[in-house]
Amino acid sequence: MSAPGPAARSTGSTPKFRESAAVVLVRGGGEALEVFWARRGESVSYMPGFMGFIGGKVAPEDLEVPVEGATEESERVLRVCAIREAFEESGVMVGLASAADGRLSPDPAMLAEARRRLLAGEVRFDALVRERAWRFDAAALHLAGRWMTPPFTSQRFDTRFFLARVPPGQEASIRAGELESGEWVRPRAALRTWMRGQNTFAAPILWMLIALAEGGDRGADDTALAAALRETPERSQLPVRRIELKWGIVLHPMHTTPLPPATHTNAYLVGEREMALIDPGSGEAEEIEALMALIEALESEGRKLTTVLVTHHHPDHVGGVRAICERRRVKVAAHAETAKHMAVDVRLEDGDWIPLAPGEHDWRLRVLHTPGHTRGHLGFLHERTHSLFCGDHIPGGGGTVIIDPPEGEMGAYLESLRRLR
Repeated sequence: MSAPGPAARSTGSTPKFRESAAVVLVRGGGEALEVFWARRGESVSYMPGFMGFIGGKVAPEDLEVPVEGATEESERVLRVCAIREAFEESGVMVGLASAADGRLSPDPAMLAEARRRLLAGEVRFDALVRERAWRFDAAALHLAGRWMTPPFTSQRFDTRFFLARVPPGQEASIRAGELESGEWVRPRAALRTWMRGQNTFAAPILWMLIALAEGGDRGADDTALAAALRETPERSQLPVRRIELKWGIVLHPMHTTPLPPATHTNAYLVGEREMALIDPGSGEAEEIEALMALIEALESEGRKLTTVLVTHHHPDHVGGVRAICERRRVKVAAHAETAKHMAVDVRLEDGDWIPLAPGEHDWRLRVLHTPGHTRGHLGFLHERTHSLFCGDHIPGGGGTVIIDPPEGEMGAYLESLRRLR
């Protein structure tokens, strides 16, 4: 996800933005500050298995709920969305000013029953608010930043994040569905799981955890924490846009010309001391310069590009290979069948290993021959983090894979899928 930029909202086949809200739910303070995060289910279509904060899309009923202190309509609706999503996904009712009985902390049994009815579709949130005479205070939700998913994603969200403190007497819990599990975690502990490759999360989560860790060290209050979180979209762009899904695994989308509706090909830089560059798909000067800026930023931290790996020979995966090799004099490695279509220095076979110098962790990549889309298609598996770089064998942005004989073969493709699973 990226900070809001000057680009107009998308048109045509590019996915349109969906207004959404997320809650950075916290408890404790100082070095004991904890944040609640959840793991997305493996069966969901968007970011399966990723860790994130609770939240979701604006719903029609959010328009019907008043919030005291929210002066603008859009501000009110987004806060209602955050309140509703926090209640649906974690069972925590944030921002409550009072209820019919005048209590700020409702009876837990009553909240649990209200949540059950809401999730079962027996009642809408706005009707539940009227029924319980709940009143909400905008001041309880501190604006904590705005992030927008970049244009290469299959779904695009314009998300406002809000910092909120869990009310006394309430406990967060996850009901399995879109979310698989949830837990309270100290920000530094969460970042350590990322460094070890145990968890994957998008740029907003990474940068917000960094800000929360720094704020906790300073003993910052909620207002100061929220102010620090609002700065994270800008911090994430310096010195270049960096999407490091796990430590040592950096995704770099390049504008290419694949078959519609796709518009980008994901290149990856993998490694801690030595890096492999997988599938630099664009040869356009502007795209090459952006990729080189990222490589140089990583090299300034002690990483070094040592090889280019190619999953297959299609132009939207190899368009930038020559330019990168001219700039860094690195070797290109691919399958022998791919070498029939382009210059290759090292020919790879199934079961080979790509040696990358270890840092604190092992970064070797295992070569998997996955024919089907092309005869020489390869995947690269980083076993320690269970990360598979699968080229065009599995589409990341929806749609389907083209199997075009004689280069493509459906039986081989299905067998490769079974093997990867």
